[in-house]
Amino acid sequence: MLAIGLAGLTHCSSATQDVVPSSRDVVVDGGSTSRSPDDYEYVARRPNGVVALAEARGIEPGLARAAVERLADALNLCATKRRNEGTLVAGAARIIARVTDDGRIAAAQLKIDPGLGPGAAEAAVLCLLAPAKMLAFPTLDAGARGFAIEAIWGQPAARP
Repeated sequence: MLAIGLAGLTHCSSATQDVVPSSRDVVVDGGSTSRSPDDYEYVARRPNGVVALAEARGIEPGLARAAVERLADALNLCATKRRNEGTLVAGAARIIARVTDDGRIAAAQLKIDPGLGPGAAEAAVLCLLAPAKMLAFPTLDAGARGFAIEAIWGQPAARP
């Protein structure tokens, strides 16, 4: 009886198999892409946008908060100007940047939410990436330094 059951199972199996090849891919965060304000190290809110510090490595907390405040001010100023001109497009973006030993921003990576329509990319570059590239940190030979921020602008009750 057992032999008949096993024989039946082998006849039911498909000739093809789904096989996942071995890889070295690493998944850091498999959860939702939306985060609550409690998940951020620091959040700076302005009338026309919010900038949140997702992570800072090798940067003193006070310096990281000051940088986020400067970015929030720049984002708000730019978004306000664009709103007054009638060109503001709501958007959301994330910047991951490396800070060099001499304190400059290098290798900044910008990710923009594509679902917010045309114009969001332009606003992200002008209102967020450009000010981020102008940040300067103290010269320090401390190994890898960098930060990740998330921002939204032009949305009612903007909250990352």
